[in-house]
Amino acid sequence: AVLSGVVLDLKSVRTRSTWVSTHSTMFRISNVLRAARAGSAGREVLVLKGDGVGTEIVSAAQRVVDAAVPASPIEWVELDGYGYDDGKPGVTQEHMDQFDRIGVLLKGPITIAAGKKGTNFEINGATYTSANQAMRRIFDLYANIRPAQKFKLPWATRFDEVNVDMVIVRENTEDLYCGKPEVWVDDDTCEATKRITRGASKRIAEVALRIAEERAASRGSALLTAVHKANVCKQTDGLFLEEVRKVTDGRSTNVKYDEALVDSLCAGMVMHPETYDVLVAPNCWGDIVSDLAGGIVGSLGLLGSANHGPSHALFEASHGSAPDIAGQGVVNPTSMILSGAMLLRHIGDHAAATAVEQAVRDTLADGTATTDLGGKSTTDQFADAVIVKLQAQLR
Repeated sequence: AVLSGVVLDLKSVRTRSTWVSTHSTMFRISNVLRAARAGSAGREVLVLKGDGVGTEIVSAAQRVVDAAVPASPIEWVELDGYGYDDGKPGVTQEHMDQFDRIGVLLKGPITIAAGKKGTNFEINGATYTSANQAMRRIFDLYANIRPAQKFKLPWATRFDEVNVDMVIVRENTEDLYCGKPEVWVDDDTCEATKRITRGASKRIAEVALRIAEERAASRGSALLTAVHKANVCKQTDGLFLEEVRKVTDGRSTNVKYDEALVDSLCAGMVMHPETYDVLVAPNCWGDIVSDLAGGIVGSLGLLGSANHGPSHALFEASHGSAPDIAGQGVVNPTSMILSGAMLLRHIGDHAAATAVEQAVRDTLADGTATTDLGGKSTTDQFADAVIVKLQAQLR
């Protein structure tokens, strides 16, 4: 693997980004090295397994990560009670305090009820719509990074012969997910708040531009696309575009910049996904586009996901809790394992992270996969196969 470090500036916190070479394609997994803070331990990682399939996929990812760093094991700090099943409160003060202290979190999905039932709760005097939103807002985890790449799978996809390799950079703290309560105007009308700010738009654009510039340095060129709906949301998405344009005005000459309406972009991704590179988007559009990218490469379960802030980082699966298959041993752990690789790179284990990613790729190429990807393996069998490939690389 070819590794090279750069420094990103997120609110004066020194960060590092790493390029990883897998097969013939050079791709970048963005990660933020945690700032040194008093009282934090370099190899500690908080673990909140969540509910639904969370315990199964997080445990599988932990086993793979442990196999990748046998000489310097991770100190997993596991806490119970995260999630909503079995009467759990979602997130507790202890969870937040430990994340504040440790700074790195491997987190399973939780089941968040849809509709009026809701799961709003208060913590530190503020109201949040979910435990996920509370963590993003309190720890300012503003940059969600999701790489989407093609894998060789046991079943055919529409894009087997197409080089799909994109990174979705999603602003993670505002937009329609800003946390402001929805308001009932009358019995038949409810309104939501879409909040876009200059500061949040500027800093997510800076992260996306740096990713694009690094990809261009490796490949000779890169394309950065701003995703929006400013033809309708003229003020909010217009503000987002204004700040992205300011940031990209100073871009390298080998980085091309364009803009795309989110609806036409989705159609374009389905028809020609190979034409997209780095996408930067407000929260809601980024949520939709990143899930679409998962479908294009074969499954939402093939995307790792990292949430970065100035001093904390959270790594999680890109999919939900899937309570309908929980406990059956059939859930696909690939997304969580790839997020574990992103975590390894975040704490400085670059070679181990690359080895995990390659082991996943080789395992899938051999036809070993869970049933959702056309294979016959259980969750544990797939993780075991990845570990075998991983150990063969490390010998």
